[in-house]
Amino acid sequence: MKVRCHNYIQILLLLLIASVASPQSRPAHQQENNQQSDQAYQSQAVVRTTTRLVVLDIVARNAQGQPVTGLKAEDFVVTEDGKPQDIAEFTFHQPGTVTQTSRRGSGNIISNDPQYSGNSCLNVILLDAINTDFSSHAYAQDMLIKYLDSGPSIQPTAVYALEGNLKLLHDFTTDTKALRDILAHYKPQGPTHIADVYAAASPFVSRGRFQPSKQGRDVAFHAMTFLAQALAGYPGRKNMIWISEGFPLSLFPNTTMGDGVLFSEDYSPLVEKIADDLMAAQVALYPISAAGVSRHDQFSAHTAMASMARRTGGKTFFNRNDIDLGVRTSLDDGATYYTAEYYPKSKDWNGKLRHIHVTVARPDVKLSYRDGYYAINPNIRFGTDQLSRQFSDALVADAPASTAVRFQAAVLPPSKKNGNKVVINIAIDPHTLAFQEESDGLEHAELNCVVWAYPSRGKPIRVEGGTIHAAVKPEVYEQIMKSYFPCRRALDLKSGRYTLRLGVVDRTSSLIGAMSTPLTVP
Repeated sequence: MKVRCHNYIQILLLLLIASVASPQSRPAHQQENNQQSDQAYQSQAVVRTTTRLVVLDIVARNAQGQPVTGLKAEDFVVTEDGKPQDIAEFTFHQPGTVTQTSRRGSGNIISNDPQYSGNSCLNVILLDAINTDFSSHAYAQDMLIKYLDSGPSIQPTAVYALEGNLKLLHDFTTDTKALRDILAHYKPQGPTHIADVYAAASPFVSRGRFQPSKQGRDVAFHAMTFLAQALAGYPGRKNMIWISEGFPLSLFPNTTMGDGVLFSEDYSPLVEKIADDLMAAQVALYPISAAGVSRHDQFSAHTAMASMARRTGGKTFFNRNDIDLGVRTSLDDGATYYTAEYYPKSKDWNGKLRHIHVTVARPDVKLSYRDGYYAINPNIRFGTDQLSRQFSDALVADAPASTAVRFQAAVLPPSKKNGNKVVINIAIDPHTLAFQEESDGLEHAELNCVVWAYPSRGKPIRVEGGTIHAAVKPEVYEQIMKSYFPCRRALDLKSGRYTLRLGVVDRTSSLIGAMSTPLTVP
């Protein structure tokens, strides 16, 4: 998805800035006389939830493990539950010259558009401190620093840490020195609640096998779900290198005895849910065991990690001490790949898992790709509570930018003209909103546009403004698609320094856009 005519949208925003006549953004149907006919914020595709496009990333390797290039669409056969599918689009990706653009334009214009172009994929390194023994985590961190010290050429890479919650250490960058420095100064906190003195020593040596805490399980599940949502808006393949001692959710029921009662917990549905979220976001999982060659039984933990890697199209690195080699291999493995896109022939959205199988007309070629997807009806929305939690997570001050809904914004300082308030005018790319034509002949959209201001101390000041319901005539819809969907928010802030977090959520598609920007109020 590309955004064109960058300069023109800035002009449109400036015109919007000059016409702040209402304290709230006007509904889209009232914008008819203010829309421009020129193309301003146009993407390649319009989001339509009535059609599901399956995007399938395929890594092809030869017998030596090297990437295979030169394959064509006709070389592949894609089946879904045994039924052949017609490939609609086919592309080849390989590392090239990566260029970076700033999210800040001229003046006070900012954007949540992806910063990198020319990259074949994005990488996320996840350091799992909460589900890893301290000594194993320290060893893995040292090996990662060692790898970055060699100054490798990498695709845009971000580093996260999993502690009591998910923590962003560094956003996407190709600067290995910056990543190395942030890791050299990182000191993990580990679990915040320790059950007993044995767990304090290590959560993994109890009875000689992997014994994660409930906190580690909950944090890991929440983090994976959030990362899938945050990364979904970035185009192309994403490789998640997960450095951990084991996945805290087992594929096998966990049976315990207490007070004469037998308790059984089955976490396999959660494993399936996480794997499906990652697959839908084009995220391939590359688990690397932080323990290296371990004397402890980690079969259950490793089995769950291996299952998720297989289902998402990644690889595992277990029982090896050369963790730096595992990182390098994982980063390189997904950088060269093919993408096949197709519209499923079956329109029976029964919620069941559809298995994907791919073959290639060339001998000695091994393929890696995601296992399938759940046939969820594209018109079914997320639950209100689930979507609200995901949106709240995206609005955390130090969270990464979310790009599924793209926008540009102008931040105006307080003045007499705007009632001595900070005014934020947001121009949303309408091609990333899910407009729906309904029986009344109008195009409908439903979204929230919010701004949170985080002071240096204290709770954020929130301006949310309620849900925007748009119902526009076809001719107005065409005008909107050639320009932008406007939203305006105003905050009454005292003098000081703030971090503004801007967010837009499409309540039809459940897609989210968000970003942060510093603000000083004189």
